[in-house]
Amino acid sequence: MIDVQLMGLLNATLQAATLLFIAALGELITEKSGILNLGVEGMISVGAVSGFITAINTENLFLAVIVGVLSASAFSSIHAFVTVVLKQDQTVSGLILTILGLSLSSLIGKPYVGKKLEVKLESLIDIAEPSNIFQVLLSQNLIFYIAILLMIFTAYILKKTMFGRRIEAIGEDLKSADSMGLKIAKTQFIATCVGGAFAGLSGVYLTLSYVPYWTDGMTSGRGWIALALVIFGGWKPYRTAFGALLFGFLEALGPRLQTYGFEMSPYIVKITPYIITILVLVFLTIIKNGNTGAPKNIGIPFFRENR
Repeated sequence: MIDVQLMGLLNATLQAATLLFIAALGELITEKSGILNLGVEGMISVGAVSGFITAINTENLFLAVIVGVLSASAFSSIHAFVTVVLKQDQTVSGLILTILGLSLSSLIGKPYVGKKLEVKLESLIDIAEPSNIFQVLLSQNLIFYIAILLMIFTAYILKKTMFGRRIEAIGEDLKSADSMGLKIAKTQFIATCVGGAFAGLSGVYLTLSYVPYWTDGMTSGRGWIALALVIFGGWKPYRTAFGALLFGFLEALGPRLQTYGFEMSPYIVKITPYIITILVLVFLTIIKNGNTGAPKNIGIPFFRENR
């Protein structure tokens, strides 16, 4: 029989990976259009607090999810306006978005710190101690399966549809895309807001399922890990999903190290995802002569008069 502790670790891995992957997938879409958004941490926090507040006041999970997703998407539109319309520095705007998001969520969430959530996202089947992989999969909630569908749908959109090819064309060569008549500003604005919506869904999952309460700073750097995941995955949905499983495993393993008899600092485990990302980036740079898979025009604003 498979060890119950091992199944518990797998269950925790899938939960942590779901949270990271949804946010990373949204950032992947945004970056594919050539927009760098470093505000993922702030967007997750806004989605998390708005979804939690809605769930507390209405006890309606569907409404809480919708509000969380739309709030983060609307918040990301600030970055879209600043970088796409005003054509300002994307790095600075993204960092401000993170600071603003964390501060704003802390402010509006202050009255809700410590409040008990009466309703939360439950697993498909309530299994106290899963004893096999099938039971572990069934013990996940609906957002886990939505994440799988989003991965497949995103991969299909980017590779098989005209809209996806437009996004990639804009991210790769702004001048050529403009000469073909593609609406660069519109596409980048939409991609940025879609990325925000994904981050909002990740935030909702955080406060309505993963850790069903609200407190300041509960995103705990997960937005930055999501950014690292996009790099680790080479800007490809399926590879990003694999990276999310690896990083989710490391997050789930940290609190369990002593249980398995390892005397290792949990801080070492926390910094491991970033170290792995750097090593992968160096490796890809060496074997692919600098081509890591990043969109060539990421972070570069488009000025038609300079074409």
